[in-house]
Amino acid sequence: MIKFFNKMRKQLVNDNQTGRYLKYAIGEIILVMIGILLALQVNNWNNNRQSKREELKVLKSLHKEFNENLTNFDSAYRFHLKRKEAIETMMTSNPRELSLDSLRSLNQIINNNYTFDPFQGIYNSVINSGKIELISNDSLKIKIARIQDLLNDYKEEETNTMGFTQNNLYPFQIERSKINFNISYNTKESSIDERLEFKQNLLQVIESDKYENLLVYVYGYMRGIFIEGPVLRKKILSIINLLESEIEKNENKNN
Repeated sequence: MIKFFNKMRKQLVNDNQTGRYLKYAIGEIILVMIGILLALQVNNWNNNRQSKREELKVLKSLHKEFNENLTNFDSAYRFHLKRKEAIETMMTSNPRELSLDSLRSLNQIINNNYTFDPFQGIYNSVINSGKIELISNDSLKIKIARIQDLLNDYKEEETNTMGFTQNNLYPFQIERSKINFNISYNTKESSIDERLEFKQNLLQVIESDKYENLLVYVYGYMRGIFIEGPVLRKKILSIINLLESEIEKNENKNN
Protein backbone atom coordinates (compact mmCIF):
# COMPACT_ATOMS: atom_id res chain seq x y z
CA MET A 1 0.00 0.00 0.00
CA ILE A 2 2.85 2.41 0.87
CA LYS A 3 4.60 1.59 -2.44
CA PHE A 4 1.35 2.37 -4.26
CA PHE A 5 1.04 5.83 -2.62
CA ASN A 6 4.74 6.60 -3.35
CA LYS A 7 4.28 5.61 -6.96
CA MET A 8 1.21 7.87 -7.26
CA ARG A 9 3.10 10.84 -5.81
CA LYS A 10 6.05 10.38 -8.15
CA GLN A 11 3.76 10.09 -11.14
CA LEU A 12 1.91 13.30 -10.28
CA VAL A 13 5.16 15.21 -9.72
CA ASN A 14 6.69 13.91 -12.95
CA ASP A 15 3.52 14.89 -14.85
CA ASN A 16 3.77 18.40 -13.36
CA GLN A 17 0.25 18.13 -11.91
CA THR A 18 0.91 20.24 -8.82
CA GLY A 19 -2.77 20.90 -8.03
CA ARG A 20 -3.72 17.28 -8.14
CA TYR A 21 -0.63 16.43 -6.10
CA LEU A 22 -1.63 18.87 -3.34
CA LYS A 23 -5.14 17.44 -3.23
CA TYR A 24 -3.71 13.96 -3.10
CA ALA A 25 -1.29 14.93 -0.30
CA ILE A 26 -4.11 16.49 1.73
CA GLY A 27 -6.24 13.39 1.18
CA GLU A 28 -3.37 11.19 2.28
CA ILE A 29 -2.92 13.27 5.46
CA ILE A 30 -6.65 12.99 6.19
CA LEU A 31 -6.51 9.24 5.70
CA VAL A 32 -3.56 9.00 8.10
CA MET A 33 -5.37 11.10 10.68
CA ILE A 34 -8.49 8.96 10.35
CA GLY A 35 -6.34 5.88 10.83
CA ILE A 36 -4.78 7.35 13.97
CA LEU A 37 -8.17 8.34 15.37
CA LEU A 38 -9.56 4.88 14.67
CA ALA A 39 -6.56 3.30 16.36
CA LEU A 40 -7.04 5.56 19.41
CA GLN A 41 -10.73 4.76 19.45
CA VAL A 42 -10.05 1.02 19.37
CA ASN A 43 -7.43 1.41 22.09
CA ASN A 44 -9.86 3.40 24.27
CA TRP A 45 -12.55 0.83 23.67
CA ASN A 46 -10.21 -1.96 24.72
CA ASN A 47 -9.14 -0.03 27.82
CA ASN A 48 -12.74 0.69 28.78
CA ARG A 49 -13.65 -2.93 28.28
CA GLN A 50 -10.74 -4.01 30.48
CA SER A 51 -11.75 -1.45 33.14
CA LYS A 52 -15.31 -2.77 33.11
CA ARG A 53 -14.04 -6.31 33.56
CA GLU A 54 -11.91 -5.15 36.51
CA GLU A 55 -14.86 -3.22 37.95
CA LEU A 56 -17.11 -6.28 37.72
CA LYS A 57 -14.47 -8.37 39.47
CA VAL A 58 -14.22 -5.81 42.30
CA LEU A 59 -18.01 -5.54 42.60
CA LYS A 60 -18.45 -9.32 42.88
CA SER A 61 -15.69 -9.65 45.48
CA LEU A 62 -17.14 -6.85 47.59
CA HIS A 63 -20.63 -8.29 47.25
CA LYS A 64 -19.49 -11.66 48.57
CA GLU A 65 -17.65 -10.11 51.51
CA PHE A 66 -20.47 -7.73 52.46
CA ASN A 67 -22.99 -10.59 52.33
CA GLU A 68 -20.84 -12.68 54.65
CA ASN A 69 -20.49 -9.74 57.00
CA LEU A 70 -24.23 -9.14 57.05
CA THR A 71 -24.71 -12.75 58.17
CA ASN A 72 -22.05 -12.34 60.86
CA PHE A 73 -23.54 -9.05 62.02
CA ASP A 74 -27.02 -10.57 62.38
CA SER A 75 -25.55 -13.41 64.44
CA ALA A 76 -23.75 -10.98 66.79
CA TYR A 77 -26.76 -8.68 67.06
CA ARG A 78 -29.08 -11.58 67.93
CA PHE A 79 -26.75 -12.41 70.82
CA HIS A 80 -26.93 -8.83 72.10
CA LEU A 81 -30.72 -8.96 71.96
CA LYS A 82 -30.69 -12.26 73.83
CA ARG A 83 -28.36 -10.78 76.46
CA LYS A 84 -30.60 -7.74 76.82
CA GLU A 85 -33.62 -9.99 77.38
CA ALA A 86 -31.68 -12.08 79.92
CA ILE A 87 -30.79 -8.98 81.94
CA GLU A 88 -34.42 -7.84 81.85
CA THR A 89 -35.60 -11.27 83.04
CA MET A 90 -33.00 -11.35 85.81
CA MET A 91 -33.92 -7.85 86.98
CA THR A 92 -37.71 -8.28 86.91
CA SER A 93 -38.10 -11.86 88.18
CA ASN A 94 -37.91 -13.33 91.63
CA PRO A 95 -34.72 -15.41 91.34
CA ARG A 96 -35.83 -17.79 94.08
CA GLU A 97 -38.80 -18.83 91.94
CA LEU A 98 -36.54 -19.78 89.03
CA SER A 99 -34.97 -23.20 88.66
CA LEU A 100 -31.25 -23.70 88.97
CA ASP A 101 -30.99 -24.42 85.24
CA SER A 102 -32.83 -21.18 84.43
CA LEU A 103 -30.64 -19.13 86.76
CA ARG A 104 -27.49 -20.71 85.41
CA SER A 105 -28.58 -20.16 81.80
CA LEU A 106 -29.48 -16.51 82.40
CA ASN A 107 -26.21 -15.91 84.21
CA GLN A 108 -24.17 -17.47 81.41
CA ILE A 109 -25.92 -15.40 78.75
CA ILE A 110 -25.35 -12.21 80.76
CA ASN A 111 -21.67 -13.01 81.32
CA ASN A 112 -20.84 -13.93 77.73
CA ASN A 113 -19.36 -11.30 75.44
CA TYR A 114 -19.86 -11.33 71.70
CA THR A 115 -18.50 -8.93 69.09
CA PHE A 116 -18.99 -8.37 65.39
CA ASP A 117 -15.68 -9.03 63.64
CA PRO A 118 -16.22 -8.47 59.91
CA PHE A 119 -14.07 -9.84 57.11
CA GLN A 120 -12.29 -6.87 55.55
CA GLY A 121 -9.57 -8.38 53.37
CA ILE A 122 -11.29 -7.45 50.09
CA TYR A 123 -12.51 -4.10 51.43
CA ASN A 124 -9.04 -3.05 52.63
CA SER A 125 -7.44 -4.21 49.40
CA VAL A 126 -9.90 -2.21 47.27
CA ILE A 127 -9.44 0.93 49.39
CA ASN A 128 -5.65 0.74 49.79
CA SER A 129 -4.94 -0.14 46.15
CA GLY A 130 -7.15 2.63 44.81
CA LYS A 131 -9.34 0.12 42.97
CA ILE A 132 -12.37 1.78 44.48
CA GLU A 133 -11.97 4.31 41.64
CA LEU A 134 -12.94 1.53 39.22
CA ILE A 135 -16.48 1.72 40.60
CA SER A 136 -18.41 4.02 38.28
CA ASN A 137 -21.43 4.52 40.57
CA ASP A 138 -20.45 7.51 42.72
CA SER A 139 -23.18 6.87 45.30
CA LEU A 140 -21.97 3.31 45.83
CA LYS A 141 -18.35 4.47 45.97
CA ILE A 142 -19.15 7.00 48.72
CA LYS A 143 -21.16 4.47 50.76
CA ILE A 144 -18.31 1.94 50.62
CA ALA A 145 -15.73 4.54 51.61
CA ARG A 146 -17.80 5.74 54.60
CA ILE A 147 -18.94 2.37 55.97
CA GLN A 148 -15.76 2.08 58.05
CA ASP A 149 -16.77 5.06 60.19
CA LEU A 150 -20.13 3.46 61.00
CA LEU A 151 -18.43 0.15 61.73
CA ASN A 152 -16.00 1.83 64.13
CA ASP A 153 -18.86 3.57 65.95
CA TYR A 154 -20.71 0.28 66.40
CA LYS A 155 -17.66 -1.70 67.48
CA GLU A 156 -16.81 0.99 70.02
CA GLU A 157 -20.14 0.32 71.75
CA GLU A 158 -19.44 -3.42 71.81
CA THR A 159 -15.92 -2.87 73.12
CA ASN A 160 -17.12 -0.56 75.89
CA THR A 161 -19.74 -3.10 77.00
CA MET A 162 -17.22 -5.94 76.95
CA GLY A 163 -14.63 -3.89 78.83
CA PHE A 164 -17.04 -3.00 81.63
CA THR A 165 -18.16 -6.62 81.94
CA GLN A 166 -14.60 -7.95 82.12
CA ASN A 167 -13.34 -5.28 84.50
CA ASN A 168 -16.30 -5.17 86.89
CA LEU A 169 -18.86 -7.96 86.61
CA TYR A 170 -16.40 -10.85 86.33
CA PRO A 171 -14.22 -9.86 89.34
CA PHE A 172 -17.30 -9.34 91.51
CA GLN A 173 -18.71 -12.77 90.70
CA ILE A 174 -15.35 -14.46 91.22
CA GLU A 175 -14.96 -12.87 94.65
CA ARG A 176 -18.53 -13.45 95.84
CA SER A 177 -19.38 -16.94 94.59
CA LYS A 178 -18.06 -20.46 94.76
CA ILE A 179 -18.17 -22.06 91.32
CA ASN A 180 -18.90 -25.76 91.08
CA PHE A 181 -17.10 -26.94 87.95
CA ASN A 182 -19.17 -30.10 87.51
CA ILE A 183 -22.49 -28.26 87.66
CA SER A 184 -21.26 -25.34 85.58
CA TYR A 185 -20.16 -27.55 82.69
CA ASN A 186 -22.24 -30.71 83.28
CA THR A 187 -19.13 -32.88 83.46
CA LYS A 188 -20.91 -35.38 85.68
CA GLU A 189 -24.21 -35.81 87.43
CA SER A 190 -24.47 -33.81 90.64
CA SER A 191 -26.32 -34.65 93.84
CA ILE A 192 -29.36 -32.71 95.06
CA ASP A 193 -27.32 -31.22 97.89
CA GLU A 194 -24.63 -30.05 95.49
CA ARG A 195 -27.23 -28.39 93.27
CA LEU A 196 -28.91 -26.72 96.22
CA GLU A 197 -25.58 -25.39 97.43
CA PHE A 198 -24.73 -24.12 93.94
CA LYS A 199 -28.09 -22.35 93.66
CA GLN A 200 -27.66 -20.79 97.09
CA ASN A 201 -24.24 -19.43 96.11
CA LEU A 202 -25.69 -18.10 92.87
CA LEU A 203 -28.59 -16.43 94.68
CA GLN A 204 -26.19 -14.80 97.09
CA VAL A 205 -24.58 -13.03 94.13
CA ILE A 206 -27.76 -12.27 92.19
CA GLU A 207 -29.64 -10.82 95.14
CA SER A 208 -26.85 -8.45 96.15
CA ASP A 209 -27.26 -4.73 95.50
CA LYS A 210 -23.90 -4.52 93.73
CA TYR A 211 -24.86 -7.23 91.24
CA GLU A 212 -28.03 -5.34 90.41
CA ASN A 213 -26.06 -2.13 90.01
CA LEU A 214 -23.58 -3.86 87.71
CA LEU A 215 -26.36 -5.21 85.49
CA VAL A 216 -27.87 -1.73 85.28
CA TYR A 217 -24.52 -0.48 83.97
CA VAL A 218 -24.09 -3.35 81.51
CA TYR A 219 -27.62 -2.72 80.27
CA GLY A 220 -26.82 0.96 79.91
CA TYR A 221 -23.63 0.29 77.96
CA MET A 222 -25.59 -1.94 75.60
CA ARG A 223 -27.96 0.85 74.64
CA GLY A 224 -25.35 2.19 72.24
CA ILE A 225 -25.28 -1.18 70.47
CA PHE A 226 -29.01 -0.97 69.78
CA ILE A 227 -28.67 2.59 68.50
CA GLU A 228 -25.67 2.09 66.22
CA GLY A 229 -26.49 -1.48 65.16
CA PRO A 230 -29.62 -0.82 63.07
CA VAL A 231 -27.89 2.13 61.36
CA LEU A 232 -24.91 -0.03 60.43
CA ARG A 233 -27.09 -2.89 59.19
CA LYS A 234 -29.17 -0.55 57.04
CA LYS A 235 -26.00 0.80 55.38
CA ILE A 236 -24.57 -2.68 54.79
CA LEU A 237 -27.83 -3.79 53.19
CA SER A 238 -27.94 -0.64 51.06
CA ILE A 239 -24.42 -1.34 49.79
CA ILE A 240 -25.30 -4.96 49.00
CA ASN A 241 -28.36 -3.86 47.00
CA LEU A 242 -26.34 -1.28 45.05
CA LEU A 243 -23.60 -3.84 44.37
CA GLU A 244 -26.18 -6.29 43.01
CA SER A 245 -27.63 -3.59 40.77
CA GLU A 246 -24.20 -2.62 39.40
CA ILE A 247 -23.20 -6.26 38.88
CA GLU A 248 -26.36 -6.91 36.88
CA LYS A 249 -25.82 -3.75 34.84
CA ASN A 250 -22.21 -4.65 34.01
CA GLU A 251 -23.04 -8.24 33.13
CA ASN A 252 -25.79 -7.11 30.75
CA LYS A 253 -23.34 -4.78 29.00
CA ASN A 254 -20.81 -7.59 28.54
CA ASN A 255 -23.41 -9.98 27.08
